[in-house]
This record gives sequence, C-alpha cells and structure tokens, in this order.
Amino acid sequence: MPDELIAIEPYRSEHREAIAAVLINVGWEQRYIDGQLLAVEQFAMDAKDAAVFVAHQGAVFAGYISVQFYLWNRLSQIHGLVVDPSTRRRGIATSLVAQAERFVRNRGARGIYVDTPVTNTGARAFYTRQQYQQDYIMTAYYDVDLDGVTYLKLFDRA
Repeated sequence: MPDELIAIEPYRSEHREAIAAVLINVGWEQRYIDGQLLAVEQFAMDAKDAAVFVAHQGAVFAGYISVQFYLWNRLSQIHGLVVDPSTRRRGIATSLVAQAERFVRNRGARGIYVDTPVTNTGARAFYTRQQYQQDYIMTAYYDVDLDGVTYLKLFDRA
C-alpha cells in the first residue's frame, strides 16, 4: 500500500462513519468525536467558507481535514486533521493540509491557524515541518488540565 496514490476528495455524508472510526482508532474521547462530527456536517453544508476533505489510499480510508475561512480577518482555521495510524508517514496529512490551504487561498485568506494539545508532540512537529509557527498557548483550552497551543502560517503575498 505505501506505493498507492493518495486520493483526496470533498466530504460526502457516507464518509461520516469512516471519520468516526478513525477518531475512535486514534483514541479521541467521545465528546471530541461528537464535536468533530457535528462540525464536519456543518462545514459540509457551507461550501463557500468551509470545507471537509477526505483521503483514501487505495481502498483504505486514510483520514480527513476540516477548515473554515473567516472573511472578517481573512484568516482560516483547521478544525480537524486526523490520519489513521495504519496509513501514517505516507504524506497523507501533508496532502490534506495542502488541499485545505488551496481552498482558503482561493477565498483570499492571508493565513491559516490550528490548535492542538500541548501534549501532542507529533502534531506539533508536523505543523512545524509544514512551516507553521507556534503563536501562543491557551491555558485550559482542551480541559482544566490540558492546555492548547496555536500554530499559525501566514501566506506570502503574491
């Protein structure tokens, strides 16, 4: 499977169960899963300012990303990015982020940001490799004892 191409497509409602399964597989708590699934459905209905993309490698559902564009400040936010552990280290997250960045750039975004738990060292390293800069820490963002960290990538002016 490592040599199979990564296919990325817009979310359809039949992807919901696969997204839920990936979130369970990576160990998310049910409250976070419920929130992500609700956001995915809402974003899928707002094709103008939000998008959800899913990735497949061959016949295997590999992951998804959800992103929202804010017109008021021309920034965008990645709300969810998850890749199934069985398909990691194959460029899937990088491809999903690139697709999300294309989507928001086409809407005039000047940058994009993402939040992750401070304890998620893998995600933090990934975003740094994608040229996102750590911007700030949000105390108790995920829970009373779990801070969040925000990474920001400002796009070059063309």
